[in-house]
Amino acid sequence: MISATITCDVYLKRALGPFLGLAIACAYAERKPSADQLFPTSVLRVETAIHRNLVENSIAITSVRQPGIIFGANDSGHEPWLFAFDSSGRGRGVFEIVDASNRDWEAAARGPCASSDSTPSCIYIGDVGDNDARRRYVTIYRIAEPEALTSPPGNAVPVPVLGRVNIRYADRPHDVEAMYATADGSVFLITKRRLLNAQRRPRWSLIYKVPPSAWDSSGIVTVQLVDSLPIVPGESRGRQVNDASLSADGKLLAVRTYAEVFIFRVDSATGLPEAGQLPLPCTLMGLDQERAEGVAWWWDGRRLLLTSERRNAPLHVIACPLPQS
Repeated sequence: MISATITCDVYLKRALGPFLGLAIACAYAERKPSADQLFPTSVLRVETAIHRNLVENSIAITSVRQPGIIFGANDSGHEPWLFAFDSSGRGRGVFEIVDASNRDWEAAARGPCASSDSTPSCIYIGDVGDNDARRRYVTIYRIAEPEALTSPPGNAVPVPVLGRVNIRYADRPHDVEAMYATADGSVFLITKRRLLNAQRRPRWSLIYKVPPSAWDSSGIVTVQLVDSLPIVPGESRGRQVNDASLSADGKLLAVRTYAEVFIFRVDSATGLPEAGQLPLPCTLMGLDQERAEGVAWWWDGRRLLLTSERRNAPLHVIACPLPQS
C-alpha cells in the first residue's frame, strides 16, 4: 500500500491559499483548532484510472481480507456492478451482482456473512437512496467479497447474492446514503437530509437498526429508530450525511457529509455511538472532492479514504484528530 503523505501546511495552503499566505497557513496549523472546526493533519492524493463505467461512485469499502483493495459502485440507474481497485488507483475487476437491481445504490458496508461468523468477509450493498422519501421499501443485498483480479477480463464477473432484506422505516420513508454493519450482522442506517420535529425544529440525523433476524424474512421488515447523531443536516453548507464507515476493530465510526467528517467512539455492546459525544467536524474544505461521496477506514486504522462520484476522480487519504478513548 502507498504511504506517502502531504503535510498539513500544504493542505492548508491549498484550502486557504486565496486568503492566507503560506507562512500564515503554517502558523494556523500550529494553533489550536477553532471551537467548531478541525483540519486534517495530513492529506494524500492518489490519481486513479479505474474503469470507464465507474462514473458515479457512491460508496467506498476497504477490504479487510485483501489489504490494499477497495470496492466502489455506481448509484441510481446503472448496472448492478461492483468495481474493485487498489490503493494506487488501478482497476482490479468488475463484478455483476446476479439477481440484483440498482434502483439507487447509495450505501455499503463490510460485515460478516452470517450472524454466527464475526469475520467481515461479506459486502452489504444498500439500495437505500430515496431523494423524494417516497419508496415503499428499500433493499439491502449481502454478497461474498469478490477476489480482486490482477488482469481483469473485459466482461463483468458474476457474483451471486447470498441474502437480501427488504425494509421499511417504522415512521415514514427516509433518504439514506450512510450505513454500517457490526460483527453480529446488524446493519445501521443513518438519515441524510434535514428533518423537523413536532415543534418544526431541525432534528439530529436518525439511526435505524436492521437486526440480524431480518435476513431470515421473505417479506418486508419494519425497522425501528434506535438512536440519533449530533449532526443536524442543513445546519451549515454541505451538511448532509452521505456515507459512514465502521473501523475494522469496531471501535470508531466515521460519518461523512459533503463538507466534513465526524468520528465517534462506538459502544461495543450496542454497536451505536457512545452517548454524550459531541465530536468536532474535520473539514474537507480545499480537497478536490467535486461530487464528494464515500468514506472508508484506511488499513492503518487511523486514516480515512475519501472518494467522489465523477469518473476517475482522485482518492484522498486523510488523517483527522481521533476521539480519546
